[in-house]
Amino acid sequence: MPSLNLPSTFSALPIVLKVEQRFGLAGFARLIKLLELFAASPSRDAGVIELPVSDWVDALQTGPHDVAVLLDYLSKDGWLTQEQADEPGAPLRITLTHFTDFLPPLELPRIAEQWRSWFETELSMPPLLGKDPYTQDLFRRWCATNVTIEEMELAIELARKANTAASPPALHEFLKTVRNTKIERARR
Repeated sequence: MPSLNLPSTFSALPIVLKVEQRFGLAGFARLIKLLELFAASPSRDAGVIELPVSDWVDALQTGPHDVAVLLDYLSKDGWLTQEQADEPGAPLRITLTHFTDFLPPLELPRIAEQWRSWFETELSMPPLLGKDPYTQDLFRRWCATNVTIEEMELAIELARKANTAASPPALHEFLKTVRNTKIERARR
């Protein structure tokens, strides 16, 4: 699961203090739960969390009215925006205003050995595959082009959707898609 970066002064942020004052520790906990949903969101690079209302209720462990009250409170403060289509059962789309504050810093493996270790640890890659010369070349290429762990996680997600094994050569192709998507977004 992608990580979340909470500043060391998180509980002293004005919005956090307001939520805690208005909703108590349960509100504070729900704010953390909201950020966890953000971290796991496939659209986190845009600050978006989109779920059916029932999933919001389950995730925040309270009733639909209390979820609406909390989200409305956060909306009025400008911490997030809400959108929901008019059709029945439409998902509730939340966009965090300053979501980049909660993204972890980009992780950049600097040497091929770091990529090999990451693949062995995170994806249970056999050590022999990590030592393969072609795989080592890919790892060195990723270091030279500043591939991040986050980009690799997006490539893994694409591979899973395509029912493709998460081997370094396969992920290299999906990594190209991830990078091209980032370039297209930057052009908009």
